[in-house]
Amino acid sequence: MSNDRTDDYTTERARLMAEGNRLREQARESYRAGRMDEALRLRARIAEISRWYEDSQPEITVARCPHSGVPVRWPIDTVGLDSWFWEYLNPARRPPDVLPPTWLAMTGAMRLSDPVEHPPFAVVPGPEVPFVVPRILNSPGVRAVLGEVPVGRHTGWAISYFGPPPENVELVNLWGSNTYPVYEDGAENGWDWDVPRVSQYDFELTDWLRSGALLWIAPGDESATLREGPDGCPYVDLPGRRTITVIANGVVTHVAEFAGHGAG
Repeated sequence: MSNDRTDDYTTERARLMAEGNRLREQARESYRAGRMDEALRLRARIAEISRWYEDSQPEITVARCPHSGVPVRWPIDTVGLDSWFWEYLNPARRPPDVLPPTWLAMTGAMRLSDPVEHPPFAVVPGPEVPFVVPRILNSPGVRAVLGEVPVGRHTGWAISYFGPPPENVELVNLWGSNTYPVYEDGAENGWDWDVPRVSQYDFELTDWLRSGALLWIAPGDESATLREGPDGCPYVDLPGRRTITVIANGVVTHVAEFAGHGAG
């Protein structure tokens, strides 16, 4: 769960994100002015940048399936929140190469540290403390795994769910985005979305840990060993707002619900 990247990579990442953001604005202006050929040329370069960026995202071990023991590695930009991976409405991401067939969802939380990045789009990294979604975790056979994922100067937590697909239960948006992929037998089969609401989250983790429904991985544990029970768990009773953090238009706000359409 390390976020170490080379200086050359972070420099190139920053350069290309700046170029891409500039070209996006130029493309929008070209479309508005009716200069379609120019806009298409700009979009082609933006697509090149996006492909490089998605391919460069490191695979981070975020969980281990409690049922099969298979580790889950997810391509995540852990350099900072100023990049297209964290763009809430249109994230530039590549899917994992392999997921266990028991994988259901991955949401997340994040405690920000100053200075906070302010990219030209909305970023929604989750509440300031980790949580579970009871409607999913109460489903038969479902268990969750909580692990720490540093993102630049910020402290993130990924919460992954595993088990048989619950019947008539809405899943939860993929961490930092406004949709979630739907998988069947380990293969992506479309997408769906929900509206993040803290009223549907449970931030009190002790009982979930004690029941065995929620497991955890120690911070910095590269072996991703699953641990049970609340004793010694560093994620219990953390300080922080039990609201959804939104970074948009140069400010950080905290809300109880966030649909996010048109934000940023």
